[in-house]
Amino acid sequence: MVIKLITCLIIVSLTVVFICSPAVAQGQDVFSTTDQFVKSILAGGDTLSVEAKGDLNGDGLADWAGVIHRQKQSPTYQLYVLLQQPGGGYRIAERSLEEEIAGMGCCWVEDLRIERSSIYIQNNAKTATTMEAATHQFRLYQGQWRLVGVKIYYLDNSKDTSTETDMNLLTGLVLEKNQKGSRKPTTKRSSRKFGRHLLKDFDFLNGYGAEQR
Repeated sequence: MVIKLITCLIIVSLTVVFICSPAVAQGQDVFSTTDQFVKSILAGGDTLSVEAKGDLNGDGLADWAGVIHRQKQSPTYQLYVLLQQPGGGYRIAERSLEEEIAGMGCCWVEDLRIERSSIYIQNNAKTATTMEAATHQFRLYQGQWRLVGVKIYYLDNSKDTSTETDMNLLTGLVLEKNQKGSRKPTTKRSSRKFGRHLLKDFDFLNGYGAEQR
């Protein structure tokens, strides 16, 4: 009877491990390489749209950021940040919202880079006569992955005008450069009060974080 009971307990334990293992795998947040992470998250026709490496937290190790382009009925983007661990491997430190791509081919992620401990992600949008490029700067600030800067370049071909607006969300400083054709550009300085915006809430819209509070 004792032997049978022990045998039953072993079978039950193995069954529990077998059932729980997939759930643990789905919640995994540490990976030996960035390639392992990418392979674990892609499904069907999903792709890694853009990626970048660089030190994000000042420990001298090359961290990683990447945008996953998911092929659904309404395609989506999602930004992931992985920090390299001193003992090896990478840990998921943050992720953005998974958001549908606005418009019908008018909007897309153009570029992603890591410089000066910051993530810079550029989104483009266009119409028949206009073009807009928005670059959002995120960095680890006071323990949060925070939006610290937004730069928006807007070109109107029908009017032959362009405007570049550079916003520092920490200091409130705004630099606006306007140009008409080949004329010398004019620059205006102003100050705004911006709200707190985090990477985890990033929705890939060009105007994210640029609104005045």
